[in-house]
Amino acid sequence: MLVIRPANSAEAQDLARIGLAAWEKAVSLWGEDADLLRENARNAYYDFCTRCWPDILVGEWDGDLVGWGACEKADDFITDLWVDPGFQDRGIGTALLAEIEAGIRQRGYPSARLDTHAGNAGAIRLYKRQGYRVKSYFVTYSEALDQDIDKVEMIKELEPGMEQDPDEDGLYSL
Repeated sequence: MLVIRPANSAEAQDLARIGLAAWEKAVSLWGEDADLLRENARNAYYDFCTRCWPDILVGEWDGDLVGWGACEKADDFITDLWVDPGFQDRGIGTALLAEIEAGIRQRGYPSARLDTHAGNAGAIRLYKRQGYRVKSYFVTYSEALDQDIDKVEMIKELEPGMEQDPDEDGLYSL
C-alpha cells in the first residue's frame, strides 16, 4: 500500500539513492553516458536531499521508501519527481505529483510548472497524461552535471475550467 508523507532529515541518503537510480535509468534511455556523470549526479542528489528535505514528499510502499518529489521554493515549480526503478508503473509518481499539485493549489497558484530533460520520453508521457503541456524547449547549463542539458518546460492549469488539452501543444506527442 502506498503512503505519501513529508520527508525527514534522516532519509536524505536513501532519497538521494532513489533519485540517482531513477536518473540513471532515464539517462540510459536517452543515450547519455551515466558513467561520466554519475559522481556529479550522486553529489547533487545528496546535497539536495540534505538541504531541502523539508520541501520533499516521499512515497512509501509497504513501509519502504520508493519515491519522492519536491517543490523546492514552495512556489508553483516542481523541481523533482523520482521513483525507484523497481517500483515504477505502480502509480507512485502520479500520486506524488497529485500531492505536490495540491500543495501548489493551497498556496494559491493557478498552475503548476516543471521541466524535464527533452529526451525523457517516459516523464513527458507521465506529465502529459496528468494534464501538462509542453510550453517551451530550452538548453540550460547544469552546474551539478557540468554540462548543457536540453529541457522542456511543462505547465498544467490547476483552476477548474482553465485546463488545456495537453496534445494541443503539438510537441512531444508521445
